[in-house]
Amino acid sequence: MRILMVSKACLVGIYQRKLEEIACHDDMELRVVVPPFWRDERGMIPLERAHTRGYELVVEKMALNGD
Repeated sequence: MRILMVSKACLVGIYQRKLEEIACHDDMELRVVVPPFWRDERGMIPLERAHTRGYELVVEKMALNGD
């Protein structure tokens, strides 16, 4: 099964752990698209590459980042 996921939340390392669990299955091919950073009222949150084993993490700019 091929899975494409677009996620703002998965730029934070702790949220990437579940992606490794999904990707560890032999019948799964996982690709996750995340922004390089996210803006909110606290400022800019940069991408963390903490748990990236077994799947492809694709970094792309997102429109309306933080709006």
